[in-house]
Amino acid sequence: MHKSRFKKKGVVLLIVICTLLVVASLASVILSLILSHARLTYHQTSRIRAYYAVLAGMNLAAEKLRTGTWTTGSYTLCNSSCTVNDGDIPYSVSISIGALGTSIDGVGRKITISTDYTYTP
Repeated sequence: MHKSRFKKKGVVLLIVICTLLVVASLASVILSLILSHARLTYHQTSRIRAYYAVLAGMNLAAEKLRTGTWTTGSYTLCNSSCTVNDGDIPYSVSISIGALGTSIDGVGRKITISTDYTYTP
């Protein structure tokens, strides 16, 4: 009777250890999926923010050209120490305005707008 009780305890211990290993493996997989989705969400959010920063730069350039405030040249739209300082702009936006008649059809101005968005996981 004494030996049989020790064997049963050994089997129960083995079952508990196996159960803990399975639960730890599942937790590891779930955590990996959550982190992967978090990185993907951050990347998508950054891309959207960069898109809207460039869109804001485009609208600003069109408005400055309409009012005659800007002419040809390069301008920068960013958080601080730029041509246009705006705390809501998440990325630096570069705006280049060409001379009159430098567009594709030769009538207007060529406007080039870009941002320094880069994704580093």
